[in-house]
Amino acid sequence: ISTQLRRGKMDDCLETLKDEEEALWENVECNRHMLTRYINPAKLTPYLRQCKVLDEQDEDEVLNSPMLLSKINRAGRLLDILHTKGERGYVVFLESLEFYYPELYKLVTGKEPTRRFSTIVVEEGHEGLTHFLMNEIIKLQQQVKTKDAQRCELLAKSRQMEDERKQLKLNKIELLTFQERYNKMKEERNNYNDELIKVKDENYNLAMRYAQLSEEKNMAVMRSRDLQLQVRGSA
Repeated sequence: ISTQLRRGKMDDCLETLKDEEEALWENVECNRHMLTRYINPAKLTPYLRQCKVLDEQDEDEVLNSPMLLSKINRAGRLLDILHTKGERGYVVFLESLEFYYPELYKLVTGKEPTRRFSTIVVEEGHEGLTHFLMNEIIKLQQQVKTKDAQRCELLAKSRQMEDERKQLKLNKIELLTFQERYNKMKEERNNYNDELIKVKDENYNLAMRYAQLSEEKNMAVMRSRDLQLQVRGSA
């Protein structure tokens, strides 16, 4: 009977702990939409690995699984894995939020962030925390270098695009000049065509007039001959 009582008490205790863990995670689930929208899992996994709530396989699944196509999907999977770690997963997750996303930490807990890193200090001491922070500083420095390189590349592209824009502007001006010259030449050609048509009409009229005068001349010559013959006949 005593064994059964002890077993019953143990079951009750485990059930109570499970309920308490679920109550803790309820705070996260209530804000799941905001968390998965803004969290970048790649930022959190180093600290979560350092505190041993994630292993290498967990991290690889979250960051590299072909089934997780978006950042939101990866963040959601990270929360699901941490949920299986119980209270420890919850505590370490909050610490990572406190460091990387203080506004989200405040959203979930309703408290201002203090950045005490309790778990890593307790388990690895201040040397472990220093090592972790140094790694983060190195990563930030590398990110700054990458951003600087990207900025230089963007500046170079911007200058190139500005040069191309200026060249396009010059090409446009040149094209407008050619267009203006073409329009002027087209207008002159039309004027010449009008003059040519006018000259052709005048030549045609002159030719018709010449033909008419020639015909009148021939008729006059014929009348003159007839008159001469009549005069000779009467003489």
